[in-house]
Amino acid sequence: EVLRDGWFYSGDLGYKDATGNLFISGRAKEIIVLSSGKNIFPEEIEAHYLKSPWIKELCVMGLESRKGEPIGERLHAALLPNFEVLKEKKIVNIGEVIRFDIEGLSAQQPSTKRILSYDIWQEDLPRTTTRKLKRFEIERRTREMHARGEQNPNASIVRQQTAEEREWLERPEVQQALAVIRPNATKAKSELQPSDNLELDLGLDSMERVELLVEIEQAMGASVPDSVGSEIYSVRELVDAVLANRGGAAQRQSVGWEAILAEPVTDLEVLAVAKERPIASRFWYMLGRVANLLARDLFHLKVQGLEKLPRTGPFILSPNHQSFLDAPVILATLPWPVFRNLFFVGTSEIFGEGLLRRLASTCRLIPIDPDANLVPAMRAGAFGLKNGLTLVLYPEGERSIDGPPKTFKKGAAILASHLNVPIYPVAIEGFHDAWPRGQRFQKFAPLQITICDPIVPPPGPPSAEAYQEMTAELREKIVVEWERMSGKKDPRGLNEATVVRAQ
Repeated sequence: EVLRDGWFYSGDLGYKDATGNLFISGRAKEIIVLSSGKNIFPEEIEAHYLKSPWIKELCVMGLESRKGEPIGERLHAALLPNFEVLKEKKIVNIGEVIRFDIEGLSAQQPSTKRILSYDIWQEDLPRTTTRKLKRFEIERRTREMHARGEQNPNASIVRQQTAEEREWLERPEVQQALAVIRPNATKAKSELQPSDNLELDLGLDSMERVELLVEIEQAMGASVPDSVGSEIYSVRELVDAVLANRGGAAQRQSVGWEAILAEPVTDLEVLAVAKERPIASRFWYMLGRVANLLARDLFHLKVQGLEKLPRTGPFILSPNHQSFLDAPVILATLPWPVFRNLFFVGTSEIFGEGLLRRLASTCRLIPIDPDANLVPAMRAGAFGLKNGLTLVLYPEGERSIDGPPKTFKKGAAILASHLNVPIYPVAIEGFHDAWPRGQRFQKFAPLQITICDPIVPPPGPPSAEAYQEMTAELREKIVVEWERMSGKKDPRGLNEATVVRAQ
């Protein structure tokens, strides 16, 4: 069938360049033909997205679009995270970092070649003996999973427990810990397995993981060091860490974030933010004044609501995040009484080492990556606020891929609730047009900044409901102003604020 007139018809597709070089672009039988008639070579798409260090394996397929989507078919992926690299970097919020990279890589592709949905697998993708992806088997399993309404590709896979695992599960202290874990899982699980991933299988985000750990510590009489807690991925690792740290160290007397934020700070870089920096502060302020003049001239910067900011006392400044430009431009607009008390947490990606780390210390920037060190980052934020400083905290935790505000995390609400400080929402627009995420600087687009009325913690002890309400109100205020400035509507339709309150 493949030998014709002395030629070998291999089934490969390719093209030649002007000098006669042959490029293999894919297999004829694996080509994806979209409803638009566009031919997609999956290997080309996979090679692009495998640039992410967090993705180990990837298989692209064409699936029918969901109800209400404007296109008839979408590119869907089954992917396996690079767990080894994630553990090496101490990153536990696997889903978030993968989504961030996929969004950024998608921005570099034409719309027809973008992955619009994906499933995260926790086992190797099926391959042949020659290590080629079994695409038809992967697609079959994906379609069957979606037909069952499952979100976890491994939900229908029954993992065989070893005799040692069964013995571990039967231990009374393990059962006591599992009784605390079960009601905290946000994804339905008929039975907890030792290997269950806290995020992918149980649906716990980084904040919820910390809260769960403290709750188990309280129930089991344990105190797990932060260095150990940041490296926990599975149910068994969580339970074993708690059991290994029972007794001994002083146990927390309070529960949840109250306990975490009350612990003393020993990190010298964190302690240093409380020190006055009269020369460095004035230098950065004067540089900001020059930047402010340039922004008003080149970007036609407009600022509203500066008069709402208090001149003394601690508070949290929470802007939505669109670009690398927004931080320096926002700071350049602030008056001296506010500017001199600012501090920042969580930019170790840029200021983590070398000269930039030393530079960061001159402007009260604490290089702690919240993805890998959430507890130390929150504790650093609390320390600065306790010392009367103003924390600049991005509630999204990342730059928007397309401009509109995204999901807000509850870190600002937690700090505000426990330290009884107000949050000042800051809505920005135009920064994404000037310098989009994943691209080079584009143009001198008009920039707008609006400072909203403050959000004050409700009376009474802090609670999960209060965190949700404050986070919802924070996003709602920013979205309202963003819609006014941009002339656009929130693409999510119903505001998250409304959704949270309805729940």
